[in-house]
Amino acid sequence: MITTSVTVDERAIESIKMRLGSMEKKAPQVIANSLNRAMSSVAKAVNEELRKNYHIKTSDIKPTITRTRAKRSDVNAVLKSSGSVVPLDRFKVSPKTVNPKRKSPIKVAVKKGAAKPLGGAFNADINGIKVFKRSSKKRLPIERLFGPSVPQMLNREDIRNRIDVTGQKMFNKRIDHEIERILAKGAGT
Repeated sequence: MITTSVTVDERAIESIKMRLGSMEKKAPQVIANSLNRAMSSVAKAVNEELRKNYHIKTSDIKPTITRTRAKRSDVNAVLKSSGSVVPLDRFKVSPKTVNPKRKSPIKVAVKKGAAKPLGGAFNADINGIKVFKRSSKKRLPIERLFGPSVPQMLNREDIRNRIDVTGQKMFNKRIDHEIERILAKGAGT
């Protein structure tokens, strides 16, 4: 399980209260709205980064992500990714067709780049085409092959850093917007 968060230190909270002036009681709402928008941006960045680095579909990423929204009473927003390993047939497999007489090994690419041959693996149509490998010299049993889980993919240092930077940038941008919105609303009444 991987969690992502955007940090708000005490200095930032004091700065927000000072900028709000007489409406400093609205500070928790400003922070909560900004955090929620930042977490939406982080969820999008997770999707983009994984698709940029791996041969995986959005439909395999989204179910693994859960978000906890921030509220005025609890200014804490969390984005969690948890899930099991993704079957190899969900990544790039070539060829995808079933051929019992195939002599050349099938090629699989989990990360973007060149596909690598997977010796001993084969495709079988068991409720859809899936990638298998024999457990022994005998015909049966066979076992399905899996790639990494979405949290394992997110655990790469470079991907995590880019996602965190995106979230922090959006949070800072939204703080300014929320403060301006509240001050404009307060001046209008």
